[in-house]
Amino acid sequence: MAAYKSGAVAPATNEIVYKDLGLSFTSHPITKKLNVLKNENAVKRALRNLILTNTFERFYNPLFGGNITSFLFEHFTPADKLEMERRIEDTIKIYEPRAVLLEVNVDESNVDRNELTVSIFFRLVNQTEPTQLSFTVERVR
Repeated sequence: MAAYKSGAVAPATNEIVYKDLGLSFTSHPITKKLNVLKNENAVKRALRNLILTNTFERFYNPLFGGNITSFLFEHFTPADKLEMERRIEDTIKIYEPRAVLLEVNVDESNVDRNELTVSIFFRLVNQTEPTQLSFTVERVR
């Protein structure tokens, strides 16, 4: 058991802070440290990267990723929409423990242009308010 010296301040409550490095690797102009994404922004970036990763893209973990680009250039049906939403839900539940998934929506209004809009509603494990992440998936080749 640790003892406090006289005049010492009790430690603050342990607030969980999620941090990730920004992918641009730019430095702060004053402190010259790398920019860091915190909490919601860090989890949003991680979710986006997770969903857009194709299976067999990661060495030693071939099942990692959402593999949703495989739905592009297909005849998109309501069954495909449900399968895509289920695949996203399963991927988040398995690989992202910082997020509590609330809802996943796939908007197929631009399917003729081979674009799908994915909206993910989640909350962080240490917070109560929900957060939304929306991004467009499109074929680049």
